[in-house]
Amino acid sequence: MSNKKKEKQLQEAMDDLFRYTLIMGVKFNWQIIAATLVTIGLRLYKTVLDDQDFESMTNTITESYKDIEPYQDESLPDLKNETMH
Repeated sequence: MSNKKKEKQLQEAMDDLFRYTLIMGVKFNWQIIAATLVTIGLRLYKTVLDDQDFESMTNTITESYKDIEPYQDESLPDLKNETMH
């Protein structure tokens, strides 16, 4: 599969999941949704990667946390509702 096709599939998956996440935001607290998505993602990585690649992936995530930007779109529902931790 070409890189262009992979990039298109990645964007399509992200768009679809984001739309569904917004729908879930009507029903659940945003931190519950975020925790669930992170847990699902990590479990998927743990399932499809060997131990070395999983460790490399989680290290990459940890190292890049400072580069993550919050959503700024005013059309999103209130994302700063009650804290769950």
